[in-house]
Amino acid sequence: MPNYAPAGGHDVVPWPSRPHRLATLWLTTSLHAFCHAYLTLLTPLYLALQKGFDLPGVAGATLLVSAQGVAFCLGSLPVGLLADRVSRKRLLTIGLLLNGLAFAALSRADSYWMAVACLFAAGLAGSFYHPAAMGLLVALADGRPGKFIGIAGMGAAVGFFVGPTFGGFRAEAAGWRAPCLELGLLGALWAVVYELVARDAPATVRRAGGGTSKLPRAYLRSVLWYFGLVSLVFAMRDFAATGVGTLSSLFLQKAHEYRLGPTGLFLGLMCLSSLLANPLFGSLSDGTHRLRWLGGLLLAAAVATAAIPWMPRALVLIALVAYGIPVMASYAVGEAALAESVPDEVRGTMFGGFLTVAGVLGSIAPWAMGRLSDALGSQATHVSAYGPVYAGLAALLALSTLGVPVLNWVRTREVLQQFERPEQERGSASPS
Repeated sequence: MPNYAPAGGHDVVPWPSRPHRLATLWLTTSLHAFCHAYLTLLTPLYLALQKGFDLPGVAGATLLVSAQGVAFCLGSLPVGLLADRVSRKRLLTIGLLLNGLAFAALSRADSYWMAVACLFAAGLAGSFYHPAAMGLLVALADGRPGKFIGIAGMGAAVGFFVGPTFGGFRAEAAGWRAPCLELGLLGALWAVVYELVARDAPATVRRAGGGTSKLPRAYLRSVLWYFGLVSLVFAMRDFAATGVGTLSSLFLQKAHEYRLGPTGLFLGLMCLSSLLANPLFGSLSDGTHRLRWLGGLLLAAAVATAAIPWMPRALVLIALVAYGIPVMASYAVGEAALAESVPDEVRGTMFGGFLTVAGVLGSIAPWAMGRLSDALGSQATHVSAYGPVYAGLAALLALSTLGVPVLNWVRTREVLQQFERPEQERGSASPS
């Protein structure tokens, strides 16, 4: 394994042994599974939560998941700042521990607003994963971030499957509180395992005057503007993807009369296919055509989304899987493209900012879908009533392809090319 020498004035630091490096990769992948299992655990349980808290409409239940999602994204920027300065491994451990404990507390919530508080706390804890893991995984990748982020994406696929499937069947057997308690305690215990076994990426030893202060100010201004713009564009993808999950839960239970268990299973299978799709498309996209892959995946997801409500009841699972493969793979490919666009010194900060903007807007989707379901009234039991809503979400996915030229723009900026040249070459080209 070669030494790790990030650009921007850092000393070379040797890597840990290959077994430790691989163990850290797969353990970090397992943390990704927990992260997304917690985010999706309640997705099939909206009607059970509405009944359990005696809410007048399903929008109150979907608001719980929106509160979790908003907190998850609001915490990303400060955690991103920390991830560029402190141990990324330690941040990942603390995040999973607190996330698990928050869900254990949710299982004991005796009021609706107590549940909101628990889920907001769970969201903040969950925000520790992506900014810290992104920097750690790119450092592990040794020049092939698409492959490693794709492997980590397998964890997301497992979490997206386990969360709603376990939540649906366990809640059907023992009520909605049981899966919250059990998965919460399991996550807290796994955090201890991660802390004991995983290894941090080698700490970069900064020279005097090093760090982000050596980055050209023009570059920092350019990349901040770029990340703000790309965050707004990909917020459409995040809103649509989150919205499809919530809408499909309500659609399956109200229009097709599925029980909690099968609903959770269908939502889980929708994402499980990406267990292979994420590393496959992540690896295929390594090279010069990553952005083309990203645009194609988003368009494929848009077409599949529009088709979901028009499939016969016996084939609706096929439509959900056909949607899940490209939309989930778009996250692995898109995150690799984002990570490659900035140097390691600011990667956690920039990725945290991206999650804050795109994720907060996307997290509104569960509540919005709940409001739309309540507005349908008696029509919510008719399959055809969901057609326009799915079409609107498909349009957002198609519009999110506008993020591809924005990503291409920053990757060809002269200021970025200048930053990537050897330091001595930049110095000789500077005016005296």
